[in-house]
Amino acid sequence: MGRPVKDIELDGSPIRLFAFWLRDLRGSADLTLEQLARRTGYGRTTVSDAMGGVTFPSRRVTLAVVEACAGDLTRWTVFWGQVRRALDRDPASGPADLTPPPWEQLRAPTAGESGPVCPPGCLRTDLHGYYTESVDTRLRLDTRAPEAVETRVVVSTCDRLARIPLAFSVPRHTDDVGTEHGLHVSVVRGGRLQSSEHPYESYFRQELALRDPVPVGARHIYVLRLRIPSAQPMAPHFVHIPLTRSERFRLHVRFDPARPPRTVWRLNGVPTAVIYQRLPGTSPLKVNPDATVAAGFTEMKVGYGYGLRWQDA
Repeated sequence: MGRPVKDIELDGSPIRLFAFWLRDLRGSADLTLEQLARRTGYGRTTVSDAMGGVTFPSRRVTLAVVEACAGDLTRWTVFWGQVRRALDRDPASGPADLTPPPWEQLRAPTAGESGPVCPPGCLRTDLHGYYTESVDTRLRLDTRAPEAVETRVVVSTCDRLARIPLAFSVPRHTDDVGTEHGLHVSVVRGGRLQSSEHPYESYFRQELALRDPVPVGARHIYVLRLRIPSAQPMAPHFVHIPLTRSERFRLHVRFDPARPPRTVWRLNGVPTAVIYQRLPGTSPLKVNPDATVAAGFTEMKVGYGYGLRWQDA
């Protein structure tokens, strides 16, 4: 018996997003790795690595897997090319949009439709469960511990939406040598937290249970407070990476007036790798006299980063 397959956490990485849906395709075809290896002519390790979320598979291996699973070769070819460009730090034609599966659920609604509708009683919250209309985040760095208050407006595309998954990535600061790494999440309004998980060091996952199920087409507002432990330094950036449709994001940061940042950069649709660069090479912003900076974003693309990065004085 083979080793159990480790779940893939969608944390904004294009490689993880690609592997997640390639693995989903294999699951839909109900093929074991051994069966898939035989059908593709590649070794079990090769096809397993293609869906591991660590390395990006070649186009040839990807299409062999897709064909073996009776997938759409044309759409997967396009998706592979989009991810390939997303991994390029400086693509010649600019960042590519990512359009992941399930493509049949992403069609434009016809007249009279409010969006994809689930079967009666469906409580799912994946790609067809809701989309994010707006995110408004106010980050305080002039307090004893970094704190963000985030207001989100979602629109239900699923009849009786009852739960919303929450995921947060908190990368470790390069100066952080502590053994503990944490994030405290609380709900100000709009639901209650359930099933808190910490799958690996930088990734935190919870679920927001709604008091009253939301009918299809209706909006729901919830507000979260995010706090980093006071002894834990925060990585010098705050970024929103849409994993599904997200229409608007606004970020307002208040720095410590006694220690304003040397430089603040606007990150507008950048690949994940650029977020972690010390000098991202994107547009710098002027810090206001009250030590605040604000930025707004629209027409955001799945899998890309939007927000601010700064360099301490």
